[in-house]
Amino acid sequence: MLILIRESLKTHPSNPMKKLLFLFVLFLQSSFIFAQNTRSTSELFIEIPERGNYVVYVDDEFAGSSKGRFRFYEIRNSAPTVVVMKDNAEVFRRRINLPMNARLLAGYTSRGGWRNISTLNLYDRGQYALDNWDRAIFSDRPGPGQIDDRPEIMNADEFKQLLSMISKETWADGQVKLIKIALKSSWITSDQAYDLVRVLKFGGDQLELAKYIYPFISDKRNAMKIGNLFRFPTDKSAFIDFMAKQN
Repeated sequence: MLILIRESLKTHPSNPMKKLLFLFVLFLQSSFIFAQNTRSTSELFIEIPERGNYVVYVDDEFAGSSKGRFRFYEIRNSAPTVVVMKDNAEVFRRRINLPMNARLLAGYTSRGGWRNISTLNLYDRGQYALDNWDRAIFSDRPGPGQIDDRPEIMNADEFKQLLSMISKETWADGQVKLIKIALKSSWITSDQAYDLVRVLKFGGDQLELAKYIYPFISDKRNAMKIGNLFRFPTDKSAFIDFMAKQN
């Protein structure tokens, strides 16, 4: 059609309507080409709170991090394969679904596996709207269209029931199992985390429990007090080092 209009303009160069039509068709063609070359993309941010030398692959891209946070930008594949390597050994592999024009926040632990945390829209009124992790640039509150599927914080009654169940367990392993089940559906405060580590029976590994609980604490800035519970000074030092590596 563009060629026909161009030839017609050569025959009737003074016709303003045909010139206008030619420009309109040229605009449509340019818009179509631009749309073909512009594709929606996604971002995937992954947090691994455990200590170790981790590298994460998303299809052919990879990232390392000294603080356990791995960021992938401009992902065009809506169903990429994620591979987690620890000390050059593969420990996790899964194909995941990514929403377009959004950032998926996810977490991985050796015990809990993969967990989707929240999905955030990349753009607000046509502008890139996110910081370097989980907040909108222009506001500390969730923006329009943002989806936050983090579990709610455990209330006082629920936590009291959990402590009652934990106290009835004979062995530390049983206590830890109950705590892990509870954290699958709820987050906790630093005070609640303190109590969970405190009631762990002798023989249980308080340090490992505290490190497992840490990603589920809503007010991580207050988690330092958990270190005062450890039976050995080396455990307290190790926990402080662990927190320092979290971002």
